[in-house]
Amino acid sequence: MIKLIVSDMDGTLFNSNQEISPFNLAAIKQANKNGVRFMIATGRSMQTIEPTLKKYDLECGLILMNGAEIRDENLNIISTLNVNQDVIPELASQLEKMGYIPEYMAEKGAFLCGTEDMMEKNMAWRMMCLDRTHTVTFEQAKEAGRTSIFQKNLTRYDSLQEMLEKDIEIRKIIVFHPDTEKNKKNRLILQEKFPELSILSSYPENIEINHAFAKKGSGLIQAIDKMGIKPDEVAVFGDGYNDISLFESFSHSYAPENAEPAIKAVASEIIPSNNEDGVGIKINELLFHNKTEAFSY
Repeated sequence: MIKLIVSDMDGTLFNSNQEISPFNLAAIKQANKNGVRFMIATGRSMQTIEPTLKKYDLECGLILMNGAEIRDENLNIISTLNVNQDVIPELASQLEKMGYIPEYMAEKGAFLCGTEDMMEKNMAWRMMCLDRTHTVTFEQAKEAGRTSIFQKNLTRYDSLQEMLEKDIEIRKIIVFHPDTEKNKKNRLILQEKFPELSILSSYPENIEINHAFAKKGSGLIQAIDKMGIKPDEVAVFGDGYNDISLFESFSHSYAPENAEPAIKAVASEIIPSNNEDGVGIKINELLFHNKTEAFSY
């Protein structure tokens, strides 16, 4: 019996409009009524997920920044894993030489070190990454970035040294670039150069850097241990490469049709896409054991 449902947000629970559909939301609410808990596992920070929780009236545990921060249903921090501050200057230098604009994610917001133009460019690359239809132009992405939740929570410093002097605990570093082959090559270079870090990607257009032990899968194992829930009582949903650790750790794993090939390859089942209420449909099946009975919304 499933006692906990865990879902990624972007590309999984969110549709292409960055919204939770009425059907998916109803499925989550019905699961809660049936005594099944819900949890979000995302690469996002608290600041960029909190508006979603308020908008949809969700009270749930959170695995944030790929497992670097775990919160309970009351949003209290259970555990954190930070990137060692001593390695940041060398890492930042390497990323900049590769042509990236690093974004540093912490408990309270995100930070970028550079000019206004650099911030706009990075935000445009981010929005292009989130557009899984690959139809948004750079200029369109730049405009979307100006009003995005990511821009709202981004603080700019003129230099890395200025940021480091604030003694901010960095949980995750993320970079974006539309050249996917370049990203693939550089991710391997970075992993070899910085073996003490976890270097992965949600999508081919980004690189995400965390403490070596900060992964969604290990974060969820830690969370369910505190909940008293067994791994075979958990259903996980995801679409990106950073969800692979979830799928490797939990046998009930579901990837939407729009998921990256690598995640679909290890999923126990492929479900309808994020624009076709795949998560909600599967939750309905899990709740009612594939019977014709279903919830209303």
